Amino acid sequence: MIDFSEDTYQALLQKMLAQIPDTYDKRDGSPIPTALGPAAFVLAGFYLSLNQVQKQAFVQTAVGQSLDYLATLAGLTRYPASAAVRLGVFNTAVPAGARFSTINGADSINFVVTAPAEGANQYQLTAETPGSIGNDYSGPILPITNIPGLTSAQITDILVPGDDTETDEELRARLITALNDRPFGGNIASYRTDILAIDGVGAVQVYPTWDGGGTVKCAILGADYLPASEELVKNVQTAIDPVTQGQGLGLAPIGAKVTITAPETVTVNVEATIVLSSGYSLEQVKPLIEAAIESYLLTVRQSWGNMVGSTTVEYAANVYLARVTAAIVGTVGVVNATNVTLNSGTNDLILTQTGETQQVPVLGTVTLNE
Repeated sequence: MIDFSEDTYQALLQKMLAQIPDTYDKRDGSPIPTALGPAAFVLAGFYLSLNQVQKQAFVQTAVGQSLDYLATLAGLTRYPASAAVRLGVFNTAVPAGARFSTINGADSINFVVTAPAEGANQYQLTAETPGSIGNDYSGPILPITNIPGLTSAQITDILVPGDDTETDEELRARLITALNDRPFGGNIASYRTDILAIDGVGAVQVYPTWDGGGTVKCAILGADYLPASEELVKNVQTAIDPVTQGQGLGLAPIGAKVTITAPETVTVNVEATIVLSSGYSLEQVKPLIEAAIESYLLTVRQSWGNMVGSTTVEYAANVYLARVTAAIVGTVGVVNATNVTLNSGTNDLILTQTGETQQVPVLGTVTLNE
């Protein structure tokens, strides 16, 4: 790109004054600099605008609507926010379309009954407000619709996680991937593109010929980057290769028998001996350390669906002792951390990622000693 960083007001004014013979008065406040100043100001603004225009022309630097326009060149559109689908448990039958509200103050949102679920007096509730906000609340809910005989209403499991509108960085990464790895005729890129476009899916691993020729396994995480619920697995299976597998009734090509599944979780228990700054206690820093470790594990789960091999189908989602130690030491109030263990061991946790077994890490207990 063209560098306009030196085309500032002062630099442009000096260039203009340099074209004026030195026999004229060019001191500050004299008529000539005063007359040229407005032109230099406007021209500097023009260069700023020109710099923004050229940034919006490239995938690496475009933002907002300009990035949306570039995405259309690869046949992509920004993923909109999707609504969470939750499990509602009641003491009596409730009608489809009945509305309920969460009880969490300013963050309360409404849900509507959309379908029955397995189990007596259990129903699917869809958030009226799209986005991850629908994943947050669990507990009692208040009926907006009058329902005779209703004395108990609870919102419990996340069936399909809600997801926020795709950010610029997420769309940019997807666009670069689409330009580099063209989806075509049932290749890995094709499965990734189709599955990630389904509401509620956050990541996917694709394993071709995992159980012989013509078989494909796709393991998925929800939009919250945790193993997909049974409901989400069922939705994706129906969209990709429903009922009689291999018949081409979904998005998968004819002859491809696709199995959609969710990975198993591996609980990560952490223990460490820490040195605290003056004025801090274990009770104060423990929730901060737990949040820091969970933030690291989230990055591991977010990259879980990225292939690490260029010529082979390989994935990795390992938990590194050094990264956990860094998360602990980087916490406010912590001076040092020693004797850090993961699941009672001092080695990195190497999780299994094969066609038969896929694993993701989730935080278990955090034990801190002084």
